[in-house]
Amino acid sequence: RIFAKSLNCLKYHKPNQLPCNKCELCKNINNGIALDIIEIDAASNTGVDNIREIIERANFSPTQARWKVYVIDECHMLSTAASNALLKTIEEPPEKVVFILATTNPERVLKTIQSRCQKFDFKRISTENIFKHLLDICQKESITFEDEGIKLIAKRSNGGMRDAQRLLDQLSLMPRGITKDNVEALLGEVSERDLIGLIYSLINNIPESLIKNCSDLYDAGNEPIAILEGLLNITRDLLLKTIDNNYSDLFYTSKDFQPELEKLSKLIKKSKIIKWHKYLKNLEYQIKNSNQPRLWLEINLTSLLEINNEDLKGAQELKKNNEHLISEQELK
Repeated sequence: RIFAKSLNCLKYHKPNQLPCNKCELCKNINNGIALDIIEIDAASNTGVDNIREIIERANFSPTQARWKVYVIDECHMLSTAASNALLKTIEEPPEKVVFILATTNPERVLKTIQSRCQKFDFKRISTENIFKHLLDICQKESITFEDEGIKLIAKRSNGGMRDAQRLLDQLSLMPRGITKDNVEALLGEVSERDLIGLIYSLINNIPESLIKNCSDLYDAGNEPIAILEGLLNITRDLLLKTIDNNYSDLFYTSKDFQPELEKLSKLIKKSKIIKWHKYLKNLEYQIKNSNQPRLWLEINLTSLLEINNEDLKGAQELKKNNEHLISEQELK
């Protein structure tokens, strides 16, 4: 829509980088009611008949704008026949017609179509920029918020401003506004504080405590997959903490959790965390496809204790071998 406004803004006699957003055409484009700006969802209109209809209408001159603009969203969903039908028109487009093909999977678009388009790759928006923008919205709209809550939204939106704003809108209706607890509840995440007992049970190799902590988390309404994701987030940050003590945007956990993370990092080695991750990497698929996800989670987490025992046995055997070698040298 921004591109369409740049081409057609009535304030200027030719395309301009900064459309006014005040003229009638700009307002119509913003509201999605401009006759010459046609937006099509290719996921719902995949057939060749849909494309033929577009091609026929493209031959008519624009009624109000200088350029007729077709925005085809998720264009990789078009069938092969539909893509080939569109190809001819893209090769020789009618005068004053622009096609904008949007997709999240450009590799699935026909190479012949790609070669006839200008390609623009949009990067993810940084967490810092999303945080600043959401902060600005909260201040202008007088929304009650906590900085940690806004930061968590920025991190979990995965570089998408639209997703971040949607979360912000939903959370703004809650009684206490945008707090870290509210964000975690809306996203279905397990609180970092609730996972501490589980982490300590694993590090200290206590099966009874591990099963009890899993049971308590599950009974509190947390899904097994959410428990696993929370556990992986913390152990990932523990890995970072064993390398670098400085908190940064690379950490999934909040800044308030850093003192606890510091304590945990002194109780575990980097090699053990890597072994845990190697063992747990396929567990998400097993939990999602199991009729008893809670059981799968508990069984696989208790298997991590076996890894701890193997490390302990290995250390004991190494110590015995060293003692044996020292004794032999003394005898000699």
